[in-house]
Amino acid sequence: MRFVQSFWSKPIFDVEHQNNWKFRYDGGFPNSFLFYCAWTYSCLSIRKYYPNLHLVTDDYGIYLFKDVLQLPYLSFSNALNDIKDYNEGAWALGKLYTYQLQKEPFCHIDGDVFLFGSVLDPILQAPVFCQSFNYDFGQYAEIHPYILEHFKNVPKEFTIQNEKNFKLINAGIIGGNDLKTIQLYTSKAFELIDNNTDKISDMHGSIFNLYYEQFLLSNIIAHKGIEVATLFNKPDGELDLAAFHGIPHQTQYVHLLSHLKLSTAYMEQIVVRLRLEYPEHYERLLKFSNEHSL
Repeated sequence: MRFVQSFWSKPIFDVEHQNNWKFRYDGGFPNSFLFYCAWTYSCLSIRKYYPNLHLVTDDYGIYLFKDVLQLPYLSFSNALNDIKDYNEGAWALGKLYTYQLQKEPFCHIDGDVFLFGSVLDPILQAPVFCQSFNYDFGQYAEIHPYILEHFKNVPKEFTIQNEKNFKLINAGIIGGNDLKTIQLYTSKAFELIDNNTDKISDMHGSIFNLYYEQFLLSNIIAHKGIEVATLFNKPDGELDLAAFHGIPHQTQYVHLLSHLKLSTAYMEQIVVRLRLEYPEHYERLLKFSNEHSL
């Protein structure tokens, strides 16, 4: 299994939306130093248990994570240069383009996920797997009909048949062995974006990205009848994804999704753990931060 992370730098410099965590200025964190602390600790925590870890990024990501911070990825790719002309508000495109590039079974792990054990092992052989499910279709109640009405040439894969008991994936981790389904999914996401580039800047940052990243795949697997493996059996609303107090016995997986990145207590955990467990990486990041006034 190939493990991969992706970093598209364009959204982190989206100054227009710097005060809105639903976009991705500074990765959605309070500042860039905390963002890079989190990313560094994410990489190092994953490699401890899954050393076959690779980074797909762009030229800035190569400079930052390879040349400056010297993170121990097995390989670095600047393939996300290919999407430099897309609107930065469509911040999930970096992830989807990375999925599309994979030629062997893979597991993509977000840069705000931290591992404290080989917790992913039970799901890695599945055709498709993800972090968890939720049933909150209501978050798409406005955007879904709007897109069907106002967007051009919407792929049929976005059309749902039954909202009842519709299971929505959480893509904190995502991947699998069924590359054909994953390729279909990513191609339809880009088809929607490419057919409607003039409308992307007007869309709500967070929900629109979740729509083509998480809703679309959920819909495809529902139509195809694919049984998706999940790391957690409980839905998102019943999970404590930031249970630092349980590390490492009760908690082996932490995901600082969405607004959790803004928690001072959680960020203190990341910074302190990085400093204590990987002091050389912390000092390297601190030096870079001081030199560039992050």
